[in-house]
Amino acid sequence: MSDEDFTPEKQKEYLDNFIMSLMKEGKDINQVLDMPFHFVLEMLRERNKPKQEKSLIAAFGA
Repeated sequence: MSDEDFTPEKQKEYLDNFIMSLMKEGKDINQVLDMPFHFVLEMLRERNKPKQEKSLIAAFGA
């Protein structure tokens, strides 16, 4: 991730995409709006968490 990912404009874009994806999954907009903001941010963070991959080097201790 770069500094550009943390600009207010980019964060708004991420939040907009997240709310739209919740609505596509069947959540009513009123349910989304009733969610605590911290909870929504945690869900967004989990959904966009980089995937950790195990390295063969790390697995063999080299």
